[in-house]
Amino acid sequence: EKSDVMKKIISITLPSLLIFAFIYYDHFICGKYSLAIIGGIYLLFPIVFISQGIICSNSKSSMVIGFLLSSIAIIIPISLWYNMSSMDPAIITYLLLGVTAFFFAK
Repeated sequence: EKSDVMKKIISITLPSLLIFAFIYYDHFICGKYSLAIIGGIYLLFPIVFISQGIICSNSKSSMVIGFLLSSIAIIIPISLWYNMSSMDPAIITYLLLGVTAFFFAK
């Protein structure tokens, strides 16, 4: 039972940690002017949200918490480190993709 709780926590937090790690790596390791973040915004982040919708298809509360953490992991670092005005349209698109995947997996 303890391992089930750990699996649930990992399935909720791992996608947001991967997103944050990618953004951190791109900004601080690859350099301030790396273009890898464009690949993250258009390819990696949507895939992570879709995967998260499928992984959390057994619990709506897990899905909501996971999407909230992933959204925060995108919005805060990108607005601070890349000085981008708004990621809101992209986040809304990612959430729609994730919720769609959630309902198809259910």
